[in-house]
Amino acid sequence: MITHSPPIVRWEFIGALVTILAGSALHFVFDWTGGWRPAAIIVAVNESIWEHLKLAFWPGLFWALLPQDFSELSLWERLAIKGFTLITSAILIVVIFKSYTAILGNNILLLDIGTFVVAIVAGQGASAWLNIHGLRYPPLIAIGLTLLVLQIAAFACFTIFPPDFWLFTDSRNGLRGLP
Repeated sequence: MITHSPPIVRWEFIGALVTILAGSALHFVFDWTGGWRPAAIIVAVNESIWEHLKLAFWPGLFWALLPQDFSELSLWERLAIKGFTLITSAILIVVIFKSYTAILGNNILLLDIGTFVVAIVAGQGASAWLNIHGLRYPPLIAIGLTLLVLQIAAFACFTIFPPDFWLFTDSRNGLRGLP
């Protein structure tokens, strides 16, 4: 039961709720700002799968940056953990979405939302587990930090210069990247 869990478990599952709510709001920010380009690295600029990965990534990263007085891990260790767990959420979003749309033939909004929720909860759960057990070997910390930096760079690069690949294609109009 969560009430008797280590503080990090409660923290990460509150983080899941915050990430779900913040990510849902980020879905609309680009339109709300009239297409303000500086926001494009953080918010979805179209309906491609790639752009929806940002909705899980950025709130999850910002949550990790908040002070955690109960944690014995350094900020670098927590960020390394997020390097692993945020990419886990992204992979789950892609795999679940592509699997269910391959079976059903199209996407369904309720299943899209469910995919987002499941991926975030799984990523935050993995984050709680890794926070409890730690990344005990310095090479794992380096790999986690590298994964995090690569994800940040990929969101910056591929939002502006998206490859000609299905992951980056807006399902509504076939366009890629910034409108």
